Amino acid sequence: MRLVHVSDLHFGHHDDSVVASLAAEIASREPDLIVVSGDFTQIGSRKEFEAACRFIDTLPAPVFAVPGNHDVPERNLIKRFLNPYGHYKRYIDENLEPFVVKDGLALAGLRTSRRANWSLNWSDGSISRDQLDTLEQRFAGVPVDHVKIVVAHHPLMHPEEAMMRHQRLVKRADLALETFARIGVRLVLSGHFHMSYVRRHAHAGEIGEAAPSGPRKSAAGHILVAQAASTTSTRLRGHPNAYNLIDIADGDIEINVREWGDEGWITREKAKEEA
Repeated sequence: MRLVHVSDLHFGHHDDSVVASLAAEIASREPDLIVVSGDFTQIGSRKEFEAACRFIDTLPAPVFAVPGNHDVPERNLIKRFLNPYGHYKRYIDENLEPFVVKDGLALAGLRTSRRANWSLNWSDGSISRDQLDTLEQRFAGVPVDHVKIVVAHHPLMHPEEAMMRHQRLVKRADLALETFARIGVRLVLSGHFHMSYVRRHAHAGEIGEAAPSGPRKSAAGHILVAQAASTTSTRLRGHPNAYNLIDIADGDIEINVREWGDEGWITREKAKEEA
């Protein structure tokens, strides 16, 4: 099965030339499903959501999406607190945490965006224990031979390279990864940082160069954590516009980073995880 993973489209602060080429690029890859890991808009306005909706209508496959922090109204505080996902539900999807079982895959969305939090930086993400309990219940009925995938906006691991500016991980990222490893999640797709990278959690007892730094609670199974750069935004942080092309067959997962540049869309790098 082939997935296209895009993120951080940021309509309202987007690159028209990238947007103009993207639908045709995606169509040429013939995906079975298009995953969008949040931030369809810049300030969460109706006009921006209308633009995002028009773009979605040009795509050649079904869309599986979760909201990002920019999809909550930034300037209309009344709407932010009373109806934070009203526009998202109208123009993107009524379901903020979709769940799909299809062709040997099981995909679960996790809403990490919040209308407000105690950190004063309302762009920070969080995962609750109740969300993880619900996720575990959903995956409990999935056949054991299916590849389990989680889609969230905020990252659960930092990149190995230095970031242009420090970004916080989603709250309870370690607990989430520990849960994912226990229930057999193989792939996590996220955005938010506007950086393309893939990190791997090693099997228990295999802590090495490929394993993450910091707490080891989650290193009980092999999980690929794949971040997508901003696919169409002009708000770049050292990485060009890009998306992930993901092929899953016989339990193997291959990720190709497709990057926008002077020559159009090209494959920059690949990562592969075998079953």
